[in-house]
Amino acid sequence: MTSSLVKRALALLLGAVAAATAATAVTSAITPRFFDDDPVWKDVDTQAASGIKPLEVDLMVDLTYNLISSGERPSARAANVNTIEEVPDSSWFTNRIGNPNRPQLTPEEIAIGPDTSAGPTAGRWKITSSKSDGVTPGFTIRDGNDQPWFLKFDPPGYRGMATGTEVVVTKLMWALGYNVPENHVAYVTRDQLVVGEGARFTPPGGTRRLMRADDLDMLLRRANREKDGSFRVVASKPLPGKPIGRIRFFGTRPDDPNDIVPHEDRRELRGYGTFAAWLNHVDAKAINSLDTLVTVNGRDVVRHNLLDFGSALGSGGVAPADYWAGSESLVEPGEVLKRALTFGFRLPEWRREPFFESPSIGRLPRENRAFDPEAWKPRVPNRAFLQARADDKFWAAQKLAAFDTDLLAAAVRTGDFRDPAAEAFLVKALAERRDAIVRAYLGAINPVSEPTLDANGRLTFRNAAVDADIAHVPRAYRARWSTFDNATGATRMFGESTGPTNSLEAPAPLPATPGAFVMVEISGHGNTAATWEQPIAAHFRRGAADWKLVGFNRLPDR
Repeated sequence: MTSSLVKRALALLLGAVAAATAATAVTSAITPRFFDDDPVWKDVDTQAASGIKPLEVDLMVDLTYNLISSGERPSARAANVNTIEEVPDSSWFTNRIGNPNRPQLTPEEIAIGPDTSAGPTAGRWKITSSKSDGVTPGFTIRDGNDQPWFLKFDPPGYRGMATGTEVVVTKLMWALGYNVPENHVAYVTRDQLVVGEGARFTPPGGTRRLMRADDLDMLLRRANREKDGSFRVVASKPLPGKPIGRIRFFGTRPDDPNDIVPHEDRRELRGYGTFAAWLNHVDAKAINSLDTLVTVNGRDVVRHNLLDFGSALGSGGVAPADYWAGSESLVEPGEVLKRALTFGFRLPEWRREPFFESPSIGRLPRENRAFDPEAWKPRVPNRAFLQARADDKFWAAQKLAAFDTDLLAAAVRTGDFRDPAAEAFLVKALAERRDAIVRAYLGAINPVSEPTLDANGRLTFRNAAVDADIAHVPRAYRARWSTFDNATGATRMFGESTGPTNSLEAPAPLPATPGAFVMVEISGHGNTAATWEQPIAAHFRRGAADWKLVGFNRLPDR
C-alpha cells in the first residue's frame, strides 16, 4: 500500500483506540480527512509475499458460493478508490483509457495492447504438452527461439471465431486497465509442429503416456483448417511470474499480506461486470483468471490477471454463443418455474430476438441499441458484479465513453477475421452496446466530473452525461461553498453561487493561507433528473498559489 493509504489505515486504527479513552475532539485531531499526498494514484505493494502458496479455486465451491450470495446487494462505497473516487494503479489495474490524468489512447496503441513481440517466431514449434479433452485441441509449444506459447484452435467450420474473439477482447480489456496475456493470431502448418521429447498425452478412455505423431494428427482433425492446409491459432505468451492460483471475486487471499480489501469491494472488479456486459463475456469467473508471483523492486508480490476471453462477443469458444448467452445464467430457478406454470408457452425475450450469425464471429443480437446492461447476466453469478453501486457503474461507463469508433475498429482488426461484413457488424454492435451502457449509467446520478478551482476562485467542471450527448444541460448549476477543517471535519458555509454554465465564481474571497480547505457542493437543477439535485462534494486544498482537488464524493458512503 502507498504511504498515504498506510497512514490512513493507521490513523483509523489509532482513532478507534482513542475513541474508547478520550473525547471526540482528541480522536478527530489524529484522524485528518486528507493527507499531503492525496489523491493517491499508485497503490504500491509494500509487503513481501514470498511465503505465498498455490491456491486453486474449486469450480463447484465457487459456483455454490456465488449462487448463494446472488441475492445480496451493495451497501458501501468501493474500498480501494482514492480520495477523488478514482482507482489507483496497482497490481490489479493500470489506468489507461478514460482517465483525465492520462492521454487518450490511439488506435495504434490499442492494436499493440499488451504485446511485447510479434508472436511466435518462424521455424519448428516443439510441442511440450497437449490438452486432449474438450472439442478443440490445445498445445504448449516452444518456438524457434525456445519461447513457450500456449496454442488454441478454432473449432471446425468457424474460422476466426474463437481465436479472433480472444485477441480482440484481450486488446479491449487491456485498454480498460486490466492485466491480460499477450495474445496473437498466428498460422502454423502440420510440418512445423513436432512432438517434443517428454511430451505427454492422454488418449480418450486411456492413461497418460508419451505423445506420438499420430496423436498429434488425431488432435488436429478436431481443429479448423485453412484453405492452404495450415491451421489458425491464438498463441498466448505465458504471463510473467510464477502461477499461484486463481482470483476469487469475494474475500481476500489470506496468504497475501498486500491483499487487504475484500475483492467484492474493489471498484475495478465491480466495474468488470459492466465491461463483461459490454463484451458479452459470459464466462467471467474465477477459472478465467490467474495470480502470478512476480518480483518488483526486489520484492515478491502478487500480480492479478484476467484471461481466456474466447467465450465473449458472439463466440461460445467451441461453437457460436448460445442464444440465451447474457440473458440467463446456468441456473435460473425462477425462469424454470415460470415456464412450468405456463406449460412452456411463456417464451423468454431472447427467443423472439433476431440474431446476426457468421462463422467468423459467431452469434450476437442483431440490434444492440436497446441492450439493457442491468438485465445482462453471466453464466455464473459473480459476487463483485453484484456489489457494484451506481458510482461504480458510472466509473465504468466513463471509460467506455472514451472508446470512439476508430478505437473499436482498431481492436476488431487485430482479430484478423477476414470477413468485412462481420467485422463491420462487430464494430457497430460494440458501439451500440457502449452507447446503451453510457445512457443507462452516466445520467443515473449527478454527472458532475473533474471539478477544478483556479487561483482567482473560478470553479469549472464537466458534465459527463451532457458531454456524452445523452442529456440536456440543466437550467442552472448550484454550488454551495464552505470552509472545511481537515482535522475535525467541521464545515462553515460562507456562500452560494449559481449559473447556467459549468463555470461558477466563488461568492467571496477564498482563504489564501496555504493548507486551507474549502468544500464545494455542486448540483444541477431544472430540465434534468431528480438525482442530479443530489450534490456532489468536492474538497480543494490551497497550495502556494493555486487550489488542488483532494476530495470528491459522488454518493454517500452507504
